Amino acid sequence: MNIKNQFFIFICMIFIGLVTFFAYINSYALEKSEHTAKLLMSSIDAEITTIEKQLNTITKLYPDCSEDSQQALENITLNNSVLNEVIFIRSQSVICSDRSTTLTKEEVADLEIAKLEPGEHYAIYKMHDNKTGKTAIFFVMYVDSGWYQIRFEKNYLELWLKEISSHHEVYSYIYDKHRKYFANIDDVNSRESTFYKTMKESSRYPVGISVGYTKPLLLNLIWTFLPTGILLIVAKAFGITLLVHCFFFKRVPLYAEIQKGIHNKEFYAEYQPIVSAQTGQWIGAELLVRWLHPKKRKVMPDEFIPAAEKSAQINEITLQLIEQAAQNKAKMVMIDSPFYLSINVTASMIASPTFVGSVVELLKRYPLLQDGVVMEFSERENFSNTDVSQLQNGMQALRDHGIKWALDDFGTGYAGLSTLQALSFDIIKIDRAFVAASVTDSVTHSILGNIAQIGHTLNCHLIAEGVETQEQAQHVKSLKIQSCQGFFYARPMPFERFLAKFKIHSTPASEVSHSVQEIVGV
Repeated sequence: MNIKNQFFIFICMIFIGLVTFFAYINSYALEKSEHTAKLLMSSIDAEITTIEKQLNTITKLYPDCSEDSQQALENITLNNSVLNEVIFIRSQSVICSDRSTTLTKEEVADLEIAKLEPGEHYAIYKMHDNKTGKTAIFFVMYVDSGWYQIRFEKNYLELWLKEISSHHEVYSYIYDKHRKYFANIDDVNSRESTFYKTMKESSRYPVGISVGYTKPLLLNLIWTFLPTGILLIVAKAFGITLLVHCFFFKRVPLYAEIQKGIHNKEFYAEYQPIVSAQTGQWIGAELLVRWLHPKKRKVMPDEFIPAAEKSAQINEITLQLIEQAAQNKAKMVMIDSPFYLSINVTASMIASPTFVGSVVELLKRYPLLQDGVVMEFSERENFSNTDVSQLQNGMQALRDHGIKWALDDFGTGYAGLSTLQALSFDIIKIDRAFVAASVTDSVTHSILGNIAQIGHTLNCHLIAEGVETQEQAQHVKSLKIQSCQGFFYARPMPFERFLAKFKIHSTPASEVSHSVQEIVGV
């Protein structure tokens, strides 16, 4: 994976991280607003319920407005910093209060009580005193024989709300059942932009609490989490980018290693002899690619060829092998024996004018390659994926420079007789599966004979692959298959060892059949 792709993934992860961060802020703000609203509403409910219980107790214990009753009301006020005064009202008249001097009840109380539906025993309202410039909050409650007007200390009430809200880093304010707002913090009101606002209302009293975030509070929340958020976002983006890189590196490390191997010329050929079926003499060799990996030592082709073919790196590897073959062939011409080298290619390579052009350049640079060289590609490759006319052009272009052609794995693939005739192969290599089973299975025995007959009909030189026993060698010979290749004769070996053995097993040109001489270019 290149740097550009890694950077793109990193930026995408940063973007996703930011989206996740703000989604977390959203979830956190909603949860905090909900939690704080429940907490405040529960506290307000508990406070009013306590006051109501105390007033009920006073009413049951003492006669209305007796000295003991007034003393009890005064104790309630003194023991509760939120309360400012308590007045007892009966028949729209002030009967008494928690003070020694009877105070005048607010006329608003009568109006609020009059608004109540039958059976309603609670009301809350706010009134501004123009003389003092102060705002008072009143709660009216019916207890037994009359109404109690409770005046809350607005400053204490707001201070209490502010302390709890500040601790939870939110704003909060109280409202009545008509959503008319009373105490608030920092003059937050319904007209100001609010976010994540949660409203909770008492199930018993006509009071509710609204909690949420203003723009400054929300920005402060974001700023609080931002350093940690950025650190996590960057760390996560870096980590995911690294994981993706490792994922692709593990899936495609071979491509990078192959390219490095090409650059360092780590690929080489081992030579497996091609032997005359009639005389047993070595007449050529197939070049089988190997990889001398610096860490893994020798790597066999099934471990890297599929990846190299998929990435088209096989083209570069093959060109390097052809160049090595030219250098090795120069050493073999000193031996006075006919031989040829067979080099594996793919049909898609030969259909590529670029690859064919590169091979032609090598053939011109190394004239020794213009005779005694065969190129073979497998019938296992699906010819329907290759333009046959382009394949013919590529084969002819190389044939014009002395290259002969072999079809490998014959009998196992996609090539029909019409394709074989159109491509005009010089050599057909019979797949090892038919050779191995031909001496034990009568059906395969017959098939091998038919394949040999097809080869003779097409006037092609036949090579039986995978010959591993004397019996197989004899059977191949009886079918007049001209050449053999397999472990019965020799395993693939480095060039220097092949050269030494070839000197022993080669045959003078006069003893080699005419068809073999045509193949090797003599």
